[in-house]
Amino acid sequence: MSKSTLQTKTSGPSEPSGANNATESTPLVAKQPDNDDECGGRGLSVEQTCVLIAGEMAGSGVLALPKALAKTGWIGVPLIVLICVIAAFSGKRLGDCWSILEARDPEMRTRKRNPYAIIVDQALGKKWSVVASIAIIVTLFGASVVCLLLAAQIIEAVMLAIAPSISPCLWYLIVVGAMTPLLFFGTPKDFHLMGLIAFGTSVLACILYFTQIMNEVTPYPTYRVGIHGFMDFFLAYGTIMFSFGGASTFPTIQNDMADKSKFGKSLQYSFMAVLILYLMIAVGGYAVYGERVLPNVAQNMAATPLTLTANVLMAIHLVSAFIIIINPVCQEMEELYNVPRDSVGWRMAIRLSIMAAILFIGESIPRFYTILALVGATSIALLTYILPSVCYLCLIDQPLREGQAPIETPSWRRMVCYEVIGLGIIGAVAATISALNAIFSTSMATPCYL
Repeated sequence: MSKSTLQTKTSGPSEPSGANNATESTPLVAKQPDNDDECGGRGLSVEQTCVLIAGEMAGSGVLALPKALAKTGWIGVPLIVLICVIAAFSGKRLGDCWSILEARDPEMRTRKRNPYAIIVDQALGKKWSVVASIAIIVTLFGASVVCLLLAAQIIEAVMLAIAPSISPCLWYLIVVGAMTPLLFFGTPKDFHLMGLIAFGTSVLACILYFTQIMNEVTPYPTYRVGIHGFMDFFLAYGTIMFSFGGASTFPTIQNDMADKSKFGKSLQYSFMAVLILYLMIAVGGYAVYGERVLPNVAQNMAATPLTLTANVLMAIHLVSAFIIIINPVCQEMEELYNVPRDSVGWRMAIRLSIMAAILFIGESIPRFYTILALVGATSIALLTYILPSVCYLCLIDQPLREGQAPIETPSWRRMVCYEVIGLGIIGAVAATISALNAIFSTSMATPCYL
């Protein structure tokens, strides 16, 4: 074949490679030129993915965990470790689900805006896919509200000496307004540096917080003795579930990786780093402050340069994590309304409406701890602790098409999947009851606009 004939066959209008030419033996991650995808890059590396995941998770939850221990007692420490292991196991199953779909359907090897919903659709059907989409929006929307509420609370503490008359409600309005222009990033590949900023500032803030906590050690802190009440225990359970509930964004981040098969490695490193930070602050905060620890442990600390610096770093982390967390909601809504990727006007309209809703919810329920527990007990429990194992079991048991190899999975993994599903359902029901009781109790904070 001549060179000119070869050029004719390989140029001109044709179907995208991988859409029609791929077979079951085609590698899941094809080598691509530097400018091949929609965003003009090759995709996220293992390290970038690890930092994005850790940066998203290690933030708002860490400051609430000492209060969670105050509600569970020291049994909360092994509970934190257990929920971390379960969340990591579930996240790996979610990554396996996407790998299974890519192996079975070459069309899945292209960039998708709503990969989690696609996984659920392929495993459980359209109705459950809609449920998953709604849960993703609720989860990340709630997490975004928590991030900005906590950021506003921390900024208020930092600026108290300069602007003592500005209320937390007004600070929340200012933070939401300042974050709105940063909402227009496209996909995680466009802001992978946010992950580095979010994780780096979180690590530094936790080290400074821990140092300050150790400086405030008292001889005899007060601890509750005996079994804790049902409501308190499961309110804390919902908080801990929230702290490790990053699974809603995992498929979106994995879908932007250059080599999606290495997602499990990124996940492993991320959870190890996050667990170390969580245990450091949770155990240190509860050990030093005991039962008097506040929902935001930073408010227990004396106003020192260490605390001030840590607060500034944590505020930077929260606004950076917000960008990572809210992006899948934006993409999900754009997919729902069939917004073209190049339609700047419609994308702005969708994302501005999302920010307006975040502003309304935050001003209506200005207590981040109860929102955090409710989101952790409901949508996060479904997306992080129930659906990943359910989808995985369904996909590996689906009838195979011609030419597809069966997926072998060890019996212990199946058993663990069933156990994770059971724990997720029981914990979700109990924690939801506790969180709703806390929200609608007589001590509920008055909405800002009232």
